[in-house]
Amino acid sequence: MRIKTLITSLVATALILLAACSENPVTGRKDFSLISNDQEKAMGAQAHRGIIKQKKRLNNPKLQAYVNNIGQLLARQSHRKDLRYTFTVLDDPSVNAFALPGGYIYITTGLMVYLNSEAELAGVLGHEIGHVTARHGVKQQSAGMASAILVSVLSKKGGADAGKQYGQLGKALLSGYGRDHELQADRLGAEYIARIGYQPQHMIEVVRVLKAQEEFDKYQARREGRKPRAYHGVFASHPSNDKRLQQVIGEAKKYHTSGNRDAGHDRYLQQIHGMKFRISKNKYGRVIVGRATTPGLTYATLARRSKVDEQRLRLLNGMFPKGQPVRGRLVKIVK
Repeated sequence: MRIKTLITSLVATALILLAACSENPVTGRKDFSLISNDQEKAMGAQAHRGIIKQKKRLNNPKLQAYVNNIGQLLARQSHRKDLRYTFTVLDDPSVNAFALPGGYIYITTGLMVYLNSEAELAGVLGHEIGHVTARHGVKQQSAGMASAILVSVLSKKGGADAGKQYGQLGKALLSGYGRDHELQADRLGAEYIARIGYQPQHMIEVVRVLKAQEEFDKYQARREGRKPRAYHGVFASHPSNDKRLQQVIGEAKKYHTSGNRDAGHDRYLQQIHGMKFRISKNKYGRVIVGRATTPGLTYATLARRSKVDEQRLRLLNGMFPKGQPVRGRLVKIVK
């Protein structure tokens, strides 16, 4: 009981001493934060410079402008219109997208090759804008700072072993914090894409694209006799049929505008025609886009003209593990 009282007292004292509240732009409620808006912008700008030094920005002005235009449309519908948003395509084969505090948003070519419509691209960007508008990075960093200070205090009171245990507990709490953030970012992303005319259900299509990466790796692992790799990318926290996800996406329907946008399947694929594609660790090809006009065309047939096999083509075209090309629609192969 004395230990519980000590911990409770230390937690309360630490939070009272450290807590600084600011209004959350999304909820309007006061949030725990140790970082001001100005500090957030400065942190984001500094981190952005580091990202650009470490990672290669895609040398394709037309595609950069295309992604930026969609991103800016979404940003104008966000809860933080005061920010100057920056959207960057990284020449990186990893399947990823992420956001920094202050409005800096990135998507990799490794993710873009697997998307199949403009609406899916908007869903990814909307999700990342959601992280920024709800100040998730700031909140998590504030929580991490408070946790580190608290662990330091408890370690002095309880010794190194106690400090290690409290550190593990802090990591577990922050992990749960992140899962809640992902769901909120999905909800906000669905709202933002609905506000500019896309169907909010396209957010679920994005989740399916990312989840298919996991399923494909399991398929490959069985063929290669290895264990599947753990997947930690964007949207990894829940499946596309998650009830909470379905609910928050459904709620976004009320924001849908009268000026409907089509999914933009052809527009998007034409933009990524010729994009570099990682076949294996040290082997690359190019995404080639063409229209499926041959009656009875299959992915097995297309695989004979491609540098990747039938199932990888299905994954690339959003058809894994089953499905065939739709006659008259654009399809992707790798040359």
